[in-house]
Amino acid sequence: MHLIITRFASMLALLLVFLAPNVWADRYTQLESSLARINPDMKASSIAPTPMVGIYDVLLNTGDRLYMSADGEFFFAGTMYQNTSGASLVNLTEQSALGARLLAMQGPAAQQSWVFPAQGEKKATITVFTDVDCFYCQKLHAEMAAMNALGIEVKYLAFPRAGLGSPSYQVLVDSWCAENANEFLTEAKLRAHNKQAPQTSPQLCENPVIAHYTLGQEIGVNGTPAIVLDSGELWPGYLPANELAKRLGIL
Repeated sequence: MHLIITRFASMLALLLVFLAPNVWADRYTQLESSLARINPDMKASSIAPTPMVGIYDVLLNTGDRLYMSADGEFFFAGTMYQNTSGASLVNLTEQSALGARLLAMQGPAAQQSWVFPAQGEKKATITVFTDVDCFYCQKLHAEMAAMNALGIEVKYLAFPRAGLGSPSYQVLVDSWCAENANEFLTEAKLRAHNKQAPQTSPQLCENPVIAHYTLGQEIGVNGTPAIVLDSGELWPGYLPANELAKRLGIL
């Protein structure tokens, strides 16, 4: 099942490449104008036709999704399903989101991460958007040894829920710039859990924290932890190591 989803998502991701802004901007000026009337800061990251005639799937720069008429006069937000006679119900919104996430997670921002490798044979990889002062992020991190022992490699991307420039943002920057980034991040989560003062900040360095945060917003992360699979699937929230392994098909 995961293989089928991955193949579909890969095909959809390639489609989205050809629908990049410089390709479709001239074709969908009415939709762009409609977005500007809603909010001048609202932009489309991608626009694609849907199976519903005259309705377009518009992915916003905020990670949200709208469905708009071709002239931009009407739009709605929500989940679109395809209910074809004799076939299973299809969640078109999730299919579209899957392809967009897969494409985004192949970009440069996601390639820079804290990596906690699997022990022995690597059986699965998960990418987790994390914060240091989030209780369930701390709880998930406490399962790190168990996840790694089950063959799960964990990659962390930064998502300071309080926003850029917040204290948690600074701790994530410090964690990246530390001599031993994994140890610093582990200690930061433990100290936050115990309500202790943050560690001494290392020398500032170039870091991907802003890029991670922006990526999370683009793919619709609105809380932490948020687990992204190689297929592009997004699992919000905490899962114990054994439950995670079962869902990944390891146990």
